Amino acid sequence: MPFIEGTIPEHKQEEFVMHMKNCKKCHDELEIYYTLLVGMKQLDNRVELSSDFNRDLEEELNAMGHHVRKRKNFKFSAFSFVMSGMIIILGLIYAGALNRVYAFEQDTKQCNQGAFYFSDMLHEKLIYDDTDRVYQSDKIRDDLKVTEFDRIRGYHRMEKENDKILNIGEGMMNVKTTSN
Repeated sequence: MPFIEGTIPEHKQEEFVMHMKNCKKCHDELEIYYTLLVGMKQLDNRVELSSDFNRDLEEELNAMGHHVRKRKNFKFSAFSFVMSGMIIILGLIYAGALNRVYAFEQDTKQCNQGAFYFSDMLHEKLIYDDTDRVYQSDKIRDDLKVTEFDRIRGYHRMEKENDKILNIGEGMMNVKTTSN
């Protein structure tokens, strides 16, 4: 009855169609009910009676089966689309992680091998007369750095020298000049 009335729930339609295709006894019973009920509806609505109720039943069963397959295919294609997207996203995340690991390894390698590489490859240019030029230039640069402590010490030295200059100036004021 739900099939004839069109009220079979969607989740049961596939099972119903498969059963009607495979069970001859149930199919024959459905055909009898379909012929009687659809024929009576057509008479009540004053619609021209169908000439082949069996063909109409098969068309409706095939239409329901086609509708079920379309829904299944859509679910499968939506699932496939989502899974493909997930695989692509996971692939990108994995590639990003590999990139970060590779960059970390290269940085570590560069830091650990730098001293050996430069020592082996640039030894003649860095060491001249048994003097390490890089060490010497770093030492000179460090010696030229002025700290706040150095600035305060310099200020006190300048004040002492300023006092000396003032004393010399005062001493010169008292000096008499002669033409010789």
